[in-house]
Amino acid sequence: METTGTNLFLALFDLLFRDLLIVVVLAAIIVPLYFTRTAAIAVVRRNFKGYFSNPTGYVFLCVFVLLTSFAAFWPHQFFNANLANLNQLNQFLPLIMLIYIPAITMSIWSEERREKTDELLLTLPAHDFDIVIGKFLAAALIFTVSLLFSQISNFLVLASLARTPATYIVDLDIGLLTTNYFGYWLIGLSMLSLGMVASFLTRNATIAFVFGLAFNIPLVAAASADVIAQSSQIAQVISRWGIYSQFEDFQRGILSLSSTMYFCMIISIGLYLCMVLIGKRHWSGSSHTRVRIWFGFIPITFTHYLIRTAALIVAMLSLTIVFDQRDLVRFDTTRGKVSSLSDDSRKLIADLDPEHPVYIEAFISSEVTKEYIKTRYDLISMLKEFDTHEDIHLTILDTLEPFNEAVATAEENHGIPLLT
Repeated sequence: METTGTNLFLALFDLLFRDLLIVVVLAAIIVPLYFTRTAAIAVVRRNFKGYFSNPTGYVFLCVFVLLTSFAAFWPHQFFNANLANLNQLNQFLPLIMLIYIPAITMSIWSEERREKTDELLLTLPAHDFDIVIGKFLAAALIFTVSLLFSQISNFLVLASLARTPATYIVDLDIGLLTTNYFGYWLIGLSMLSLGMVASFLTRNATIAFVFGLAFNIPLVAAASADVIAQSSQIAQVISRWGIYSQFEDFQRGILSLSSTMYFCMIISIGLYLCMVLIGKRHWSGSSHTRVRIWFGFIPITFTHYLIRTAALIVAMLSLTIVFDQRDLVRFDTTRGKVSSLSDDSRKLIADLDPEHPVYIEAFISSEVTKEYIKTRYDLISMLKEFDTHEDIHLTILDTLEPFNEAVATAEENHGIPLLT
């Protein structure tokens, strides 16, 4: 659906219609569980209702919506950019998640242990998988509800700013907006899985919050690897495995298989670690044969699960690398397909000689006149799509100012003057 020439209600309907993608994903998981894992569904209901039966849950939800709205529109860069999109929120949302996600997960298991209800829960005729997946889905539903309120709130603000006063026509790229929020959803699910691991480690909710924050910080901080790593190549590799880098496709309105697999990898590892932690009651403190290592004695069962966890991590990392290098599915959801290449361009790139890679240097002013703002945004998005191909190496200098060293380089080496 196109939103050009539509009113507010049609644009909102378009947005909610596209949101069905998330509903379909959740339904594909929950419906089979409903018929095969009744214990898991019982855990989902118990935790979901329990969260919203407490006023604290509503406070956290309101704070999350408020923070996302402030991050999207409060800083002056949004109005300076003069674009009706969520570029500003894209930069701040992982930081907001660092606070909000641990607030959801901190009591998932620690509260059960504190109130001694974990023993009752574990005596139910249910597999450990039912407990873990039930609690994860409950947390996922809580986060999804929060994200839906945030999406509608930000949509209404964007629609009011992008509305033509005379005709009340709303000119928004709904495909881009929906894909942004689908990326937010995947970020949240991956952080939830790690936050659950933190909750399984302690009976204190505050400590679980701190652990959840600590476990997720590396994913966000990877974008600033150049501050720590002395080698630019090492910094680039570390940054590539961070949330910001993997979210970039969704930020531009691209649904890519490689980025989706990255977040699924984190979710899988997090849930498996939860399975190990909840299952340790079967072997911790028992009379298993012990093996001597340099720092003492550990159960063989612990060693077994440690090896299995390491093998899973290696397998998931390898699978993610394969999909990253062979990103076979890339769907452009933006209006006008401004973030994807034409068929002729793809054919031209496919015929490139790997021994002669292409190097692209783009010199772009930090500020342009109003009529070129959208052109600048589309150009950068298109260049980043070129950069997804291994035979093309891209360097974007998009913060050029008068008397900048890069400006002098562009003029001397390429004959590109800075137009003011």
